[in-house]
Amino acid sequence: MSSLNTYSQQSDKDFWKYGHLIFTGFYLLPLIINFASFTANQITMSLAFYIAFILLYVKAINCKNTGVTKLFVAMLLICFCATFYNSGTPTLFGFVAYVAGYTYSKLQRFYAALAIILTVLLSTYIGDIGKVEYFLAVALILCAALFSYGIAAKRESCYKKREQESANQLEQLAAIAERERIARDLHDILGHSLSSIALKAELANKLNQGERYAQANSEIAQVADLARQLLSDVRSAVSDLKQLNLVSQVAQLKQRLIEQDFNVTFNVVLNTLPFKVEGFAGLIIKEAVTNLLRHSSTKICEINIEQTAQQLLITVIDHAPCSALNSGNGLSGIKERAEQLKGSASFTCGDTFTLNVMLPITAKDLQ
Repeated sequence: MSSLNTYSQQSDKDFWKYGHLIFTGFYLLPLIINFASFTANQITMSLAFYIAFILLYVKAINCKNTGVTKLFVAMLLICFCATFYNSGTPTLFGFVAYVAGYTYSKLQRFYAALAIILTVLLSTYIGDIGKVEYFLAVALILCAALFSYGIAAKRESCYKKREQESANQLEQLAAIAERERIARDLHDILGHSLSSIALKAELANKLNQGERYAQANSEIAQVADLARQLLSDVRSAVSDLKQLNLVSQVAQLKQRLIEQDFNVTFNVVLNTLPFKVEGFAGLIIKEAVTNLLRHSSTKICEINIEQTAQQLLITVIDHAPCSALNSGNGLSGIKERAEQLKGSASFTCGDTFTLNVMLPITAKDLQ
């Protein structure tokens, strides 16, 4: 099965960060099942502890390691106290274990796990619990599972952070290389012409001092011609730098696909692009080609780039079956870059995979 990485919108990220809190509702299950047997005080205290726990949990998973210990201890105390009012606290203990696994370092996790186990045991034998063995088994199993899950989630978070840092460094290096290339091009354009203008100006000055006015006027006229030609060359270079940079990138990416035995069709129609749009477009196309190299099974694809008066349209088609989209940073980065320019990126999956990107171009951008 072949598919490119998909994009998760910010709302989806928030859901997977906080959406699992829905499972804390199991804490309220005993209250719901045996509602009639609970007193008004037990119901009130159970709900109060639940709300306080949720607030502390949300703050803890967004907290730095240096400040999470107070929140961790507070959540343990809430779990311990809530056991006297509601037997559903094994669920909350599990979420405390997740916080420990997610936020603490290796040595800190050991002490946190020990504190959780001791608190569970203390709650089991001091709290008013009917089925002690059941409570203890559920609490310890949930704690072990969510503790492990927290460690795995932390590792994945660190991996994605390092991956993003590497991508940012590559972009910075690419920008530095591009600036150096532009500097070399401008030096080549300006260096010889400015030297000639300086020499002719000095010569015209000496001829004028020697009262050889005709020759001096000829040199001055040549200086003016050189200046006009130089201005034309600079304007042409500045205009071409934008277009040729993206075109050259596309040519290199096409060659890269061909070298990997891809049957690729490129349709590129470009005029002068705003520098920012060109830069983002280059990164988007590069990411799309990278994903093709990684995930295409048929190695048959199309890349179409079309520029209109108001927008730049990029379409990438992978002619391979696509039954599902797996989340990842590739298409996520494409989506984020498009939205930074107030554009859009959409992905469709079926007999083929299609990526459509629209980047707006305004008259203001071209000035």
